[in-house]
Amino acid sequence: MSKIAHHPESETLAAYASGSLSAALGIVIGSHLEMCAVCRAEVARLESVGGSLIDRLTPAPISAARREQIFAQLDAGLGESAEPLSAAPVTQPTSQLPTPLRHFFAVETYDQLPWRWIGPGVRLLSIDCGEGKLVMLNIGAGRKMPVHSHRGNELTMILQGGYSDALGHFDVGDVADLDSRVEHQPVADADINCICVAGLDDKLQFKGWLARMLQPFVGL
Repeated sequence: MSKIAHHPESETLAAYASGSLSAALGIVIGSHLEMCAVCRAEVARLESVGGSLIDRLTPAPISAARREQIFAQLDAGLGESAEPLSAAPVTQPTSQLPTPLRHFFAVETYDQLPWRWIGPGVRLLSIDCGEGKLVMLNIGAGRKMPVHSHRGNELTMILQGGYSDALGHFDVGDVADLDSRVEHQPVADADINCICVAGLDDKLQFKGWLARMLQPFVGL
């Protein structure tokens, strides 16, 4: 695997460490952390700093009435019958998918995923993660994505192959941390399909009329 050259912004890592990222963006960062020791160390440092700050906070006193209310709620909760926990599926170590994505699929390879055709050489897979929009893209070797900008934030991580745009070349493990100021057109490497996972907190803004017309059907 080539050396990771593009990392999330420091502010993005801080938001991940504090738990304030949406689920879609957080899954992309979690996938990146599996491959990037540098960002793992930074997140651990940020979490440590946050924990130290919390330890220094002086808790506010709780009134006797509030304490009794809390205990009553706990007693009521303990009396309810709990639903049995279902066992998590065991994922084989041969899976190509990063751990944060394995929860959503019972497959091990990218070829087994239920891709949906959205244009010549481009397939998409939408993932319901509960918060934000999470998608995987399979871009054919040498294919171009439409020129687009962003109404909000986008995090894209390369899982296979790579692409180039105005910001440089992105390889496996690299993350493009983008916002509304960025307009680009990713072009997949010529020798292999580019597979990536992208988290968005708003829709893309396509430049060409055809791409804009097809956007409702694509779902990006």
